[in-house]
Amino acid sequence: MKKLVFLIVVMFIGVNLFAQTGQLEVTVTGVKVKKGGEVKIGLFKEDGFPYGEEISGKDVKVTNNIITVTIKDIPAGIYAILAYQDENTDGNLNTKLFGIPSESYGFSQNKYGSYGPPNFEDVSFKIVNEKKSSITINIK
Repeated sequence: MKKLVFLIVVMFIGVNLFAQTGQLEVTVTGVKVKKGGEVKIGLFKEDGFPYGEEISGKDVKVTNNIITVTIKDIPAGIYAILAYQDENTDGNLNTKLFGIPSESYGFSQNKYGSYGPPNFEDVSFKIVNEKKSSITINIK
């Protein structure tokens, strides 16, 4: 039994020790302090972008017009970010008529779609193992 426990512990440590992950510093500009609320930052893989499950996310209370967060332990791969200012803190990007957002929002690469969100390919970027990357998103 002791050997089994030891083996499991060694395997767990080994997997975490050699995990291939990176980190991403995300700066969001254009935040409207007077509107308040939170800035929500979601990191997505292609299959979840932008309406599905985010891989990782951060919610930051609005206290400044520029917000910077670091997302750690991101597996190497291709990702996209959606950031928005949730003014009423209801957890949703609220919309007006025809689904046009009524709250400030932005995507990685600062690209926007003509009718709806941009394509994943237009806003995607690569996370490389053991590297710290940074990206700036201007919400509007």
